[in-house]
Amino acid sequence: MIKTQILPLLFLGLAAPAFAQAEPEFSPHSMGLTLGGGSAKYKGSSEDGNGVGNLYLYYHYSFTSQFGLEVGINGGTEASDWECKKRDRDNYECRNDRKPIFGINADELDYTNLVVAATANYPLSERNSLYGKAGAQFFDYEISQQNAKLADDSGVGLYLEGGWQYRWDNGIGMNVGVKYLTMSDLKVTGMDVGISYRF
Repeated sequence: MIKTQILPLLFLGLAAPAFAQAEPEFSPHSMGLTLGGGSAKYKGSSEDGNGVGNLYLYYHYSFTSQFGLEVGINGGTEASDWECKKRDRDNYECRNDRKPIFGINADELDYTNLVVAATANYPLSERNSLYGKAGAQFFDYEISQQNAKLADDSGVGLYLEGGWQYRWDNGIGMNVGVKYLTMSDLKVTGMDVGISYRF
């Protein structure tokens, strides 16, 4: 009788490591989206109107829990200050206050970047970590005034980002970081807030 009680316990004890190994392994794939804003300089001029805003969509592959590779598309434009006034009970009138930018009387800036970056992750706790990204971005930008092109360029520049991230057990994460991009005569610095999903 003792043997019949011990045998199942012994079986469970020996099988426990096998069951533990059968759990899903760390997934290397994740996708994310960040939204941010900041400032821009063109040929040393920091007169960027109301600043810039950007949207970044990326795919990340983790080689280990600390190092990975990221590929993404970033798009940005000058930020506008909208002023809305109530005309009557049901109607509002909104005006876009576009200020001249970069000392060349421009009023529009648009840029896109294809980013390829190496990433590093430094865990602070089970869910919190600091991260850094460094790589290259293939850029294309245009500066214009009332749709008349004043300057444009394309090429390869530097991409740097660093910040803090938090990830829940269901794979969803959030991050806050600072970003720096060089695009020939145009330099952009900003802060992003993002969400990601590991799958």
